[in-house]
Amino acid sequence: MRARRRRASRRDGAGEAGFTTIEVLVAFGIAAAATVMAFQIAGTAAGAVRRLDARRVAADEAEGVVLRRLADGPLRPGLAQGAFSDGSPWTLSIVDLRPVLGLGRVPPLWQIRVSRPDPAAAPVYTTLIPGKAE
Repeated sequence: MRARRRRASRRDGAGEAGFTTIEVLVAFGIAAAATVMAFQIAGTAAGAVRRLDARRVAADEAEGVVLRRLADGPLRPGLAQGAFSDGSPWTLSIVDLRPVLGLGRVPPLWQIRVSRPDPAAAPVYTTLIPGKAE
């Protein structure tokens, strides 16, 4: 009788420790899916950081364009064009806002905007500078 009990317990697996092949395969499948998701998230985050860094560099360069223009002398309405260090084009626009705002005999209020040629794109840099009385 004792021999029968031993054989029965071995068949049931009650005395054995470990995982079945199916359990191991499921665990590997879950680990593989989690790894793929982690790589996708890391790739998305890295792309976002690159785009953010490119925008920061463009904003810094646009501010430099405006400062160089201010150093050249008095402001006058008009357009200028150039390219950023990455080769993408920019347009510098200088507009006197007095007529737009309905201001009469006041010093000019210059709107200086650096933007990309795409009309749907947001300006890279915009500022207002009060002019000197004429």
